[in-house]
This record gives sequence, structure tokens and C-alpha cells, in this order.
Amino acid sequence: MNTALKSLAWSAVALLMLLSVATPLSVITIFLLMTPMVVLYTILRPVSFAIHIVVIAALAFLILGSSGALALTFGFFFLVPSIVMGHLYKKRFAAKTIVTVAFVILLAQLVTELTLFSIQYDIDFTAQLASFLDQRIQELQASQMLTGDWTGTAQAMGEAVVRVLPMLLMLCSFLLAIVTHGISRKVLAWSGIVVPGLAPMRGWMLPKSTVLLYVIVWIIQFSMPAGSPNFWAVASDNAVPVLDFLFRIQALAFFFYLAHLKKWPNIIPILIAIPLFLITPLFLIGLLDTAFPLRRYFEKK
Repeated sequence: MNTALKSLAWSAVALLMLLSVATPLSVITIFLLMTPMVVLYTILRPVSFAIHIVVIAALAFLILGSSGALALTFGFFFLVPSIVMGHLYKKRFAAKTIVTVAFVILLAQLVTELTLFSIQYDIDFTAQLASFLDQRIQELQASQMLTGDWTGTAQAMGEAVVRVLPMLLMLCSFLLAIVTHGISRKVLAWSGIVVPGLAPMRGWMLPKSTVLLYVIVWIIQFSMPAGSPNFWAVASDNAVPVLDFLFRIQALAFFFYLAHLKKWPNIIPILIAIPLFLITPLFLIGLLDTAFPLRRYFEKK
């Protein structure tokens, strides 16, 4: 298949992904939306890519009607990281660099969008979530699917979700970058474009200096008053969730290593990832795996 036919085929895939945004399938297809754009940018020249994107956007807007604006919002949100990934593929950058850059861009966009949205509409996310959850609880109680006293539960759950929001944003950005790279790499290989893959997750290891950095950050946290405008206090406040997330990824890598060593199916560490990113103290597994030779102990066993 020549480049022209390939580009038309992937343009059609990109259009289908955009159209799916207005359907319940968006929960799944949102993680696939970047792939056709990455592939198109990689196989086309920038001008040709721009023409394809404009045509795709116009068709999606015309077909979806009132939902067209929503689809285009998602499409343009993912356009920048897709272009960057495609550009880095063309320049033959290492897979680790490409995924890291995509992750940072996606996270920055999510945080910026959320901040602007909350400022523009003066939204209290905790109150909004509590209100939504309270309505759902009342509906379940009215249908007798839920019994007992649930007073205060919605507020507590809303506060819990807001507390883990930074972690959820980072996890979402990480998954988008990883899934897009994994699929795009396979697709581009079919087109004769070799893209290096990431090392197996079981071999991932943070540098030990990350533990020292974590200790320094917490020393700053304890030595500064809460809410201090001091530069180091602000820097440490922002560093804590990032380091916490990195240690959770390290913990997941540890469980993939354990699964490989014990010959467990890969679904086991994937299932472990759910509580790993929801239960706060479990990041300590990744911290210990980074600081100490835990893996040697299991090899001896």
C-alpha cells in the first residue's frame, strides 16, 4: 500500500475515533485517539498532515452536528502531543524519551485545562463531586438497591477523589503516552518505519538518587509552615505527588518482575495496579524497591 492510500486509511481511522467521542465508546477510544494522528504525522510531510487534519475536523463537525464542538475539543487537545510524538519518531529518538515527553505534555495540558476551567467557572470540585455522588446514592436508595445511613458519605468520597486528583491526572497521562506509543510502534513497523520499543516493564528501575530527593523534599515539607509562599515550600508541594507517582510506577515494575520470576500471568500485576494507585501507603513498595536490593532476595528464594 503506497503512502497516499495509507494516509487516507489512517485519516478514516482518525475520523472514526473523533466520531466515537460522542458515544459511550469514548471511554475506550479516548486512549486510541492519538494513534492515527501520530501515524499520519510520521508518514506525511507537515503541510500534507495539516490538510488531512483540517478535512478530518470539518467532516467530524458536519457529521456530529451539535456534538461536533465536543469532538473537535478532544481532537485539538490531543493534536499537540501527537505532533510531538510523530516528530520525535521521525528524528529517531529513544522510546523512553518519546514516552516521557508525551507524558509531560499531556499532564501539562490536563493541569492547565483543569485550572482554567475551575477559575473561569469558579467551580468547587469537592462540592460538585459530593453533589453528584449524593444524587446517585439517593437514586439507589429510592430503588431500594441501597439501604442504611449514608449521610456524609458523598462529601467524604468527593474529598477523597479530589485528594487523589493529581495522581489520577498523572496516571491518565502515563497510560495515554504508553498506549499510544505501543500501538503506533506496531503500526509504523507495518509501514516499514522502525521505532524502538521500551524495555520490558519488569526491568524498569528508578535511580537511587530518587530516594535521596524524596527525603530532601520531605525535610523541606516538615521544616516549612503549611501554605508558605516560600519558593522551596511551593517546589516541595509540587514535587511530592510527582515522586509519589514515580514510586507507584516503580512498584508496578516490581510486581511485573515478580510475575516474570514466578511465571505468573501478566494479568496479575495489571490487577494489582488498581489498588496500587488508589491506596496511599502502597507507594512504599516502589520506594523500597528503589532503595534496597529487594529483587535479589526473591531471586535467592
